[in-house]
Amino acid sequence: MHYSVGFATDIGRKRSQNQDSFIALPEMGLFVVADGMGGHRGGETASAMVVDVVPAKVSESFQLPDWNARTLLVEAVRAANIAIYKRASEQSSLEGMGTTTTALLFKDGQLTIGHVGDSRCYYFSPNSVWQVTRDHSLVQERLRAGLITREEARTDRMKNVITRSVGFEPILDVEIYEMNVKPGDVFLICSDGLSGLVEDKRMLESVRKFVIDSNDPKRAVNELIETANGNGGDDNITVVVVKVLGN
Repeated sequence: MHYSVGFATDIGRKRSQNQDSFIALPEMGLFVVADGMGGHRGGETASAMVVDVVPAKVSESFQLPDWNARTLLVEAVRAANIAIYKRASEQSSLEGMGTTTTALLFKDGQLTIGHVGDSRCYYFSPNSVWQVTRDHSLVQERLRAGLITREEARTDRMKNVITRSVGFEPILDVEIYEMNVKPGDVFLICSDGLSGLVEDKRMLESVRKFVIDSNDPKRAVNELIETANGNGGDDNITVVVVKVLGN
């Protein structure tokens, strides 16, 4: 499959360090965003390890004749989980580190998404945007239970508390999503530095203008990061936009 891709990361306006990491490998059909957490060095280390380990594991499996995308993504993210957990147990300054992970893997007209934490994947059509992944967060649990509204969730004081992360515990449940894709489909993965400050409708405006109508995902990414910073830039901001062009 072929893709048009745009990506960038930005430290934002409030943080002294960028603990986000990402990788875009269109030749492998693999795209990953990770948002680290845990001390001065921990978050940066954890997210960097994800974008190192996951592509390496995916690349190894490409040598096999009948690799399965669902199984592969689960195994790759779990391998990163074990590597991060082991590193933290061996180095006291990294104790408790972890990271979100949202990974897209395209194969034979199908997209498989491996997801842990509150980074997100969105799907866009010309007039609509859907949040594909579900946040693993306390706010999401409260929302599902009907304790708060969606509007209240955006400003909830617990909105940054996640319930699942890569590397924090030795055993990890990786949530998997699967869907068929076709030429023209557009996907966006991001850290919560974007999704927490830019509404879905505003994302759609940039994606429609620069990706769906003009096939320039890099401009969409830049505009979205500028918008997040204009709305306060409270966190690191990472955005990867992928437009499917065809086989």
